Amino acid sequence: MTFIGRTHELEFLESCYADKKAQLVFLYGRRRVGKTEALSQFAAGKQCVFFAAQSSTKEEQLASFSRQMFEAGAPAGRYVSQYTDWQSALRDISSLPFGNARKLIIFDEFPYLVKSDPSLPSVLQNLWDHTLCHENLMIIICGSAMSFIEKELLSEKAPLYGRATGILKMEPMSYREAAEFLPNYNVEDRILAYSILGGIPHYLAQFDPDKSLETNVKQRILTKGAALYSETEFLMRQEFREIAIYNAIIQTVAMGATQLSDIANRVMLPAQKVSVYIGNLIEVGILTRELPVGSKLVEQSKGMRGLYQITDGFFRFWYAFVFPNRSDLDMGDINGVWKHSIQPMLHNFAATPFEKICAQWLRIQSIAGKLPFRATDIGRWWDRHNEIDVAATSRDSKQVILGECKFRSKQVDTAILRALQTKAVAFTASDIYYYLFSLNGFEPALQQLALMDTHITLVSSDQLYVD
Repeated sequence: MTFIGRTHELEFLESCYADKKAQLVFLYGRRRVGKTEALSQFAAGKQCVFFAAQSSTKEEQLASFSRQMFEAGAPAGRYVSQYTDWQSALRDISSLPFGNARKLIIFDEFPYLVKSDPSLPSVLQNLWDHTLCHENLMIIICGSAMSFIEKELLSEKAPLYGRATGILKMEPMSYREAAEFLPNYNVEDRILAYSILGGIPHYLAQFDPDKSLETNVKQRILTKGAALYSETEFLMRQEFREIAIYNAIIQTVAMGATQLSDIANRVMLPAQKVSVYIGNLIEVGILTRELPVGSKLVEQSKGMRGLYQITDGFFRFWYAFVFPNRSDLDMGDINGVWKHSIQPMLHNFAATPFEKICAQWLRIQSIAGKLPFRATDIGRWWDRHNEIDVAATSRDSKQVILGECKFRSKQVDTAILRALQTKAVAFTASDIYYYLFSLNGFEPALQQLALMDTHITLVSSDQLYVD
């Protein structure tokens, strides 16, 4: 399959590779986000030792790394069958016979190595300080255990603190990059597919671009034995022990509970205990705490007004539709689950991801200088009385964009605009612009208003995919 996306990440890695100084780069992100594929694409055509660590003993890992080093021409291979420790293994990197070419060493899933030998970061730090930092060398440390990378390798107390020449956290793909996996889909189905799979390339690659959305969902997600049918269970077992509690929390959020007190009540656990589980889910990229646009620092630090949302689109879909229908699906009632549980609710389910797409579009337009002002904060807004689907503010908050996002078959009319303008009384900005986003267009009267008022912008779903 043709490699898709990750332009920014590859450009960053290439810039590090081209730098004259030795490089120690950290690349990390949640599982399935495409780190290994991006590194493979980057390493293509370069002299490289690409070591994919496994969850095994120190001796087994050293044996595997030794084989790769010796195959790459490390001189020690002529004298020993394998390195005795990581000190000798990493020191031998300097002796790789790559000529004038830059030595590229990639450690994929580095946390596995540290788990079997906790002294490894200190060993690498010592060698880096005294030898490796003077070499024509680029080392990439990659891992999926995000909290481990941040706390054990990059934090102030970690041995490698301050040694990194580059740190890149790989995020899920944008909705536009995700659409490249399904080039034959119309705009509506692209948005629905993004709502179901999110921006995770591993999930997007499971769908057949030549088959309909319905067929793909039935065959790739709802069918027992399909890769995505048990994907969430596989990841949950890798990350957590008390899976039943985590399942209950995620499903509760998927079904609409967004405040800590509501979540705790529904799972029937103390809020303090639930907050610990939620913190773990946030660390692995499944949940996030969302704050309204324009929140003050004190609100952010104390968690005031924060709402919990499922970050991962596929987890949200799976817990909303697969998890509660698991018995029927195990019995093979795929068509029944699709017809009665998923199809009638799919557009409502996609409303929230559609808001995120519109927010991404505003960010793209702001970077391109196509908004009335440069936006510094973009996202949802709410208070005790009202909610606004998407909002964007200038640095001084004197200019603001307020937007409504309607993912439905009905055209957007002037009533939607008037309701949005009524909500605008909560803002003290001197300039307020109204952006209306619609799956199926706008009624003529609203189009006429937009032609007469430069503070009103109508954005069709097709425009979301056009620069």
